[in-house]
Amino acid sequence: MSNADRLTEIHIIQARLRALRLVAFTGAVFPGEWGAQWNEAIVPDLLEFGFHARKVNEFCGLMDDDFGSIDVKIVNISEGDPGNWESNYRNALNALMHMQTFSIGHAHADHRRIFLASEANLIATYIKVSTDRYPEVTISLFGLVDCFLNRVLHRVRERHPGLRF
Repeated sequence: MSNADRLTEIHIIQARLRALRLVAFTGAVFPGEWGAQWNEAIVPDLLEFGFHARKVNEFCGLMDDDFGSIDVKIVNISEGDPGNWESNYRNALNALMHMQTFSIGHAHADHRRIFLASEANLIATYIKVSTDRYPEVTISLFGLVDCFLNRVLHRVRERHPGLRF
């Protein structure tokens, strides 16, 4: 196995690990009082996911591939939709790499109230990102990692069957 293949496998494994953690965090309901701590848990995984996933695209020759829309949400936002949803996987990764400011957005999970004594039951659903190059966009957290786990990795397996991950 070449050093390049091994490095590619490391990026795939690390991106997949972060993606799985993000799926867990974006599917879990948490009390509103935990918002700041929840964000502190999500942001490092999101940054590392973005870095490793972009490297997977580079090393596997996927930079120009179309993976379909990432505008997929676990819950519909009925009130306060931030708008300007990014639908392109590559553009979303680029936004994460060039991010200058961000905010994590939550949706109310009234359909799954778990913390009855809490003022709000929330689900982390998106990140709003502004960069030095592009206007502010909203990225579906679930849509981004779902694309990686179900479409990007499938394409990597098709094109690079010798990689072990």
